[in-house]
Amino acid sequence: MSWPWTSSAAPNAIVITIKQLEAFLWSAELGGMEEASVRLHTTQSAVSKRMQELESALNVQLFDRTRRRAQLTPQGQEVVPLARELLHLRSRIMDVAAATRIAPRTLRLGVTELTALTWLPQLVQRVRGSHPHVTLEPIVDASGLLINRLRSMHLDIAIVPDAFRDAAFDTVPLDSVEYAWMCSPSYVPAVASMKLQELQGYTIIAQLHGSGLGQIMSRWLSDNQVSIDSALSSSNMTAVASLTLSGMGISYLPRKIFESLTSTGQLQNIKTTPAIPRIPYVLMYRKGTADDFLRFVTSVATDTCDFTKMIPGYFAGRAS
Repeated sequence: MSWPWTSSAAPNAIVITIKQLEAFLWSAELGGMEEASVRLHTTQSAVSKRMQELESALNVQLFDRTRRRAQLTPQGQEVVPLARELLHLRSRIMDVAAATRIAPRTLRLGVTELTALTWLPQLVQRVRGSHPHVTLEPIVDASGLLINRLRSMHLDIAIVPDAFRDAAFDTVPLDSVEYAWMCSPSYVPAVASMKLQELQGYTIIAQLHGSGLGQIMSRWLSDNQVSIDSALSSSNMTAVASLTLSGMGISYLPRKIFESLTSTGQLQNIKTTPAIPRIPYVLMYRKGTADDFLRFVTSVATDTCDFTKMIPGYFAGRAS
């Protein structure tokens, strides 16, 4: 493949921006420009414009737009790891610039299971890389219990679903997560869609007992006049997923990180009308406690947040 920067005159003519690379990488990672616009907190038209500018600068087509859903071209597939590496280096440079000399301290960071299973390792790596003298104490628990710990000053930061607005906390938006109704084909064979009210005839495996996600879902179902009479409940996503895989009922799970199980037929998606709204997640800390270090961690969390990729090995036995 011949890239446009191979000629001696090309390097001076090509201008590639970080925003263009972010638009391209998130469109590729999330499967579309609409999804990328949500992740980047901008409009779909802005993402599309950045993509066009990048393709024009490179003089190559990165997405095949002749198909119903945009797919990467061979050139686009080559650019993905390069863009990811460049953006990672940008983040490391920003970390060095943001790092300050501080006294040894402990950061008590509360997260739910979803964060622990997706991007928590990257967050910890970034913070430790810039502040090696800081001791990190990640605490994984139900979001309601994390908020109680934050309120009682036993946590410095909590990353939870946006269900706990409180005047005592500063709240920083992170990202939203697409949830989907899922079940084992052995529980509801060959059903691709149904009206939301039809769920009332099935066992629903819900995340309750202090779960912010459960609170958001309960309110949404109530607003849509849906009453769940038969239910199993847990605040633990792993338990909910295990019960669902075992054919015990229908649950709502993050669509992206369970794609490996839906693609192999171990789980199936059930589309409802209306669909589950995207669930916003936020970072929270007590008002008046943010110093330079907490602001740095907040910035890194905003940049690192990615709920679409589960750590390798989760449910490996089930997915094999």
